[in-house]
Amino acid sequence: MRLSADILQSAEQRTNTLNEREIILRSLAIPSIEHLSVTRDAFDAIDLSNNHISKLENFPRLNRLSSLYVGGNGVESVDGRNLRKNLPELKNLVLTGCSVRGWNVLGELGMGCPKMEFLSLVGNPVTKRQHYRLYAIHKIPSLKVLDYTKIKQSERERAQRLAASAAGAAMEADARVEAREAAAIAAAAQENNAYAYSNDNETHKTFEPGEGKSAEESFATQFTLEEKAKIREMVANAASAEEIDRIESLVKRGIFPGQTKNGEDIQQQQQSVPPPPPPPPLQDEDSADAVSGETRPVEGESDGGDSKRQRSN
Repeated sequence: MRLSADILQSAEQRTNTLNEREIILRSLAIPSIEHLSVTRDAFDAIDLSNNHISKLENFPRLNRLSSLYVGGNGVESVDGRNLRKNLPELKNLVLTGCSVRGWNVLGELGMGCPKMEFLSLVGNPVTKRQHYRLYAIHKIPSLKVLDYTKIKQSERERAQRLAASAAGAAMEADARVEAREAAAIAAAAQENNAYAYSNDNETHKTFEPGEGKSAEESFATQFTLEEKAKIREMVANAASAEEIDRIESLVKRGIFPGQTKNGEDIQQQQQSVPPPPPPPPLQDEDSADAVSGETRPVEGESDGGDSKRQRSN
C-alpha cells in the first residue's frame, strides 16, 4: 500500500512515552517513503515500523522530527544527503531487524545525521562483521547509545586507534567498494524498470493520457533529470493533499505539472483558452443579391420579351 496523502491524514496520532508527538504508520505494507510533506512538520516522531521500505530517502524538510522508527523493514541503504538536508534535528533512529550489511551505510548515517545520539541496528547483518561496534562509533561520533548499550569512553579511544590502523584503512576501502556496488545495483534496477515499462508501451503501441501503469513508472521514464527535481520540489512544497494528488495524476499521465505565473498548470491554462468562433452561415443566392443590391431577371422573362416583339411584327 502506497503512503498516500489520505493515509497520512487518517493515521493515528498520539503522545508517546517519551512525550513526543507521534504519527503511527506501522504495518501498512508501505514500499517507500513519500508525501510526508502532508504532515506539515507537526510531529517529533514518525513510526514506520513493519513495512516494506528498502531505503531511507525522499524526506521533505521536517525541522521538528527528532525520532524515526523504521524497525522490521527491509532497509539496506540510506541517502545521507537527503537526511542531512531535510532532517537536521534527527537524534534517534531505530533500524532493528532490517537488512543493513555494508560499512558504507554507517558512513552515510554519520554524514547524514550529525546530531544522532541513539541508534539501533540490532538484527542487521552488519552487526556480525568484525569490529562493527568500533567502526560505528568512529563513523558516527555524536552517538551516545548504540544497540541499547551506552558507549564508554574507552570504546571511543579504541575506535580512534582502529581508524588509524591498517585494519581501519582496509575497512574504509571495503566501504568505498560497497558504496560503488550499491550505486551500480540501484542504477541497474532503475534501468530494468525503465526497460520493462518501455516494452509494455511497445505492446500497446501508443500511449494514451491516463493509461500509465503507475506514477512511479511514468516519473522514471517520462521526465528529464531537471523535470524530476522540479516535481520533487513541487510535492515537497505542496500545501494540501489535493495538490499532491493533482501533481501525481499529471505525472501518471506523463504530463509535466509545470506552473504558469498565475500558479495554474500549463495544461489547465491551455484548456481555459476559449474555442475560436464558428464560421458565418452560408447565404443563398437571393439573400446574397439583396446584400449586393443587384437584381437578376426572373427565369422566362427574356423569352416573354421575344414573343411580344414577334406579335408586333
